[in-house]
Amino acid sequence: MSIRKTLSVPSSNITEKRRANSNMNSDYKKHIRIPSLKRKFFIRNLFSMLLPCLIPLLLLGSMAIFISVWYIRLDAERRHETMLNQYNELIQIMAAEVDSLSLSFDRDAKISMRLDSLLSTDTQSYENLEALFYLKNIIDVPAYSKPYIHSIYIYSENDKQRFLSSREGLVRLDNFYDQAWFAGYKALTGSVEIATEVRDIRQYAFEKQPTRVVSLYKRLSPRSAVRQGGVIVVNMIPSYFEKTYEALNEMPQSSFVITDARDQLIMQSGRAVSEELLAAIPLPEDERILQLDKDSFHLTVKKTPRLGWNLISIVPRSAMYKLPVTLIVATCILAVASLLLCAALAWLLTRKNYRQLGSIIQILESADSMAPAHQMPGGVRDIYEFIMMNIVETFVEQNYLQVQLSERLYKMQAFEFKALQSQINPHFLYNTLNSIYWKTFQLTKSDNVGCQMIALLSDILQYALDSSVKSVPLKEEIAHIRSYLDIQQLRYKDRFEVIWDIPEEAYACQVLKLSIQPSIENSIQYGMESRPFLRLKVKARLEGQLLKVTIIDDGPGIEPQRLFQLRSALQEETELPGHVGLTNTNKRLLLQYGSAARIRLLNKPGRGVAVTLQYPQ
Repeated sequence: MSIRKTLSVPSSNITEKRRANSNMNSDYKKHIRIPSLKRKFFIRNLFSMLLPCLIPLLLLGSMAIFISVWYIRLDAERRHETMLNQYNELIQIMAAEVDSLSLSFDRDAKISMRLDSLLSTDTQSYENLEALFYLKNIIDVPAYSKPYIHSIYIYSENDKQRFLSSREGLVRLDNFYDQAWFAGYKALTGSVEIATEVRDIRQYAFEKQPTRVVSLYKRLSPRSAVRQGGVIVVNMIPSYFEKTYEALNEMPQSSFVITDARDQLIMQSGRAVSEELLAAIPLPEDERILQLDKDSFHLTVKKTPRLGWNLISIVPRSAMYKLPVTLIVATCILAVASLLLCAALAWLLTRKNYRQLGSIIQILESADSMAPAHQMPGGVRDIYEFIMMNIVETFVEQNYLQVQLSERLYKMQAFEFKALQSQINPHFLYNTLNSIYWKTFQLTKSDNVGCQMIALLSDILQYALDSSVKSVPLKEEIAHIRSYLDIQQLRYKDRFEVIWDIPEEAYACQVLKLSIQPSIENSIQYGMESRPFLRLKVKARLEGQLLKVTIIDDGPGIEPQRLFQLRSALQEETELPGHVGLTNTNKRLLLQYGSAARIRLLNKPGRGVAVTLQYPQ
């Protein structure tokens, strides 16, 4: 308390300071009760808790989903590729059955002759009957031993239209229940080695559903004028493929389709596939396996080498990626749970922050009313809150001492400034300059350059040392700037030019006295160092309630590093060696008008600098 008494100041100043602190505390109390401030606290606390929880969760969830999708897709492609390769081997075995029959009936001349004799003779001899038994045995072995073969027909051109069947033996076409194959044989072209046709066979009239077969046609080459050709017909059962697929399939929602070289549907198993999807599936030109995504399905396509069939596996991607979907749902649930938990913790922390702010407000109010410092509440929950409250309490108790020290320092600076001012008598300066002027005039017997510079300098000093006013009309400021420029013109002998761009309505606007001249002085000083002739432009514009005065030169500009230092000095309100006039002018503008009057710099290296001063009206 002795220090406070020693550094006492007039009671009026303390009262004013106390009133300012009271207004400040009122502002604190007003802001602390604004709901938006509480929301800001809550949002800040929520994000500070939520980000550390959600970022690892989302990263781990995303990695798990990405890895599972990658492995599931790779495993599904491998499994479907293996399945199609198995079907391809089965189809190659079927083609091999046709080739085996072709070797017997087409390449063996003895068997071919026996077949031609058997089909063209009406009365069968013992040798023909023996040959019939032998030939039928050749086609019965694959027909009855292979579960996927329905029947086999061997036909050689004859006028009786007879052929050999694995089911009925030697029959005539006109009284046989299956005659449609003959039309398929006649439609064969010479370029196709083994042709495919999907047909329905109805063996008995009472059958409700015909038997669906896939007929494989392979021509018998002609051997003489008597035999002009023939065909081997192997009827396959497509339902065999469907049962095989059901045994191999691991995805209930998938489908398996086989089409022939003419895109005719041979077999379809599993989930029904639309004709539009089948028509839109791109088919490979070679025997490689094609993996692709079409609409919402994953497709695996392979072409068989001999028959030209297309093996197509179709799997919905929703069924394929069940595990990633489950991971996504689990990640979302955990994220929502984390959000709710963090929101609850953020709400509790916000309440704690508000309680701490309330205690700070009570301490400020106690100090403002000169009452003893408010006691710390007994409900302090942690050591950090206790330390913070004691710091605030100590700060407020020392507040008045700091205010008194500041006031004393301010008064000392003011007295020092007044003492410096009192050392210079303006009348003494004016009288001395006038004496020098007339003495120079007497020596030269004329109004020379020195006399002119002394007269101009006298006007400038009279304008600068007049401390009665701080703001002057722009017209008056420009008039004294012209006096300064006249001195510089006499000094530099017309090495620079000044262009004035000031509208009439701007001349009446108020500006801070002696605030424009330092910028013009900098432009002349630094611009003429590397220029034989310098152009200056002083432009003023009134924009609403704001007067902007810009000084533009075409000098060398400012180096980037120096420009950065200068802008930092203007922003931080510090002095920079070499630009004291500019930084001091910036401080005067800020003190007079506030932050809206801060000096703006625009620099173009090698092309000049533009300095803009702003004066709120």
